[in-house]
Amino acid sequence: MNRLKELREKNNLTLRALGQEVKMSSSRLSQYETGKREPKIETWEKLASFFQVPTSYLMGLSDDIEGWDEWAKNTGYSVNQIKKEVQRLIETKRLDSSTNIQHQIDQAVKSLDSASYSTTQGVQHELVFQLTNLIAKVNGAFTEPLESKGKGIEKTIHYAPPKIREDMDPEAYKQIIDALTEAKYKIGTIPINIKYLP
Repeated sequence: MNRLKELREKNNLTLRALGQEVKMSSSRLSQYETGKREPKIETWEKLASFFQVPTSYLMGLSDDIEGWDEWAKNTGYSVNQIKKEVQRLIETKRLDSSTNIQHQIDQAVKSLDSASYSTTQGVQHELVFQLTNLIAKVNGAFTEPLESKGKGIEKTIHYAPPKIREDMDPEAYKQIIDALTEAKYKIGTIPINIKYLP
């Protein structure tokens, strides 16, 4: 049985009050609580986010109210690794210890994935990613779209050197692309001391 009613009552909410908070009718929420109606996964996620618990806990599939095990299972990091990273982020003042635990775990996983600015490797990866996007934007601004031939599945793109738009300076384009490409390469190949890797 799901824990919707348990969490609602624990938070001193009536069905009507919860419905107003999450923009759902109280009759629908009542059906969810009694199991007469099964919410879509998006609804479970919305309700779990409101109560700041893992979706699996709300659904009654797990007893882990903080979600450590679920995060570990879904990310490949151990609970210990995630907890250590949460602690490091709090100690280095990159994370506020008063935020809810789901947010803390999410930020720790992003840091471990090097998908945030909280580690040297994360900064490096993010800058390479941003430079790649910038190169694509410059190409879109300076060059004409590639021609394609055929229709449907037989449609093929004709690859040729990029054709610079008539109203754009080809020499400026070359210098900008060269500078961005060089910066991307240099940043992406900066060695990081192993003691600073997550």
